[in-house]
Amino acid sequence: MTDTDSDSAGIAGLVAKQQITDVLYRRARAGDRRDVELALSCYHAGATEDHEGFSGTAAEFIRDVSMISPNSTAPVVGLWHFLSNILIELNGDRASVESYHIAVVSRDDSSGETQSRIGGRYLDKFAFRDGRWAITHRDVVFDWSRVDVATTPYWELVGLDETKLLRGRFGSDDPLYSHLDVTRG
Repeated sequence: MTDTDSDSAGIAGLVAKQQITDVLYRRARAGDRRDVELALSCYHAGATEDHEGFSGTAAEFIRDVSMISPNSTAPVVGLWHFLSNILIELNGDRASVESYHIAVVSRDDSSGETQSRIGGRYLDKFAFRDGRWAITHRDVVFDWSRVDVATTPYWELVGLDETKLLRGRFGSDDPLYSHLDVTRG
């Protein structure tokens, strides 16, 4: 193998890793913005998922079980996923990926508002098919969690006028879609 061949292989590997990382970020965005179509686009057809006691197809989890499902009755008012420590092992047109996550879930039900933080990892199998990298299987590992009763919002604590704040929202009303012209799905 020549230096040029080695350089080309190295660059191709970096491109694949960036494409895989982008899929992970889009999947996190999809959950946080309740964008079912975007979530589905992160998986290959027939992909599977083991998540919160659910084991089946990723499409079934997203459409019927998850907090972003149109059928969800969970009293979730906010959801944020933060990803880090993304490690990708490429093996031809397949990849094994571990990424750490912290999920923050705000719930508001009859007993009041709570804020949960959940730390864990995604163990993903990826494949390159039809010109794109996508998830073929996801295992969600739960490493720790904490639930707190919500207290005074930050803007109230420091005296900001909430009516003047650009606030995030689930769905198509989130500023992401109007301020950056991002298309849902």
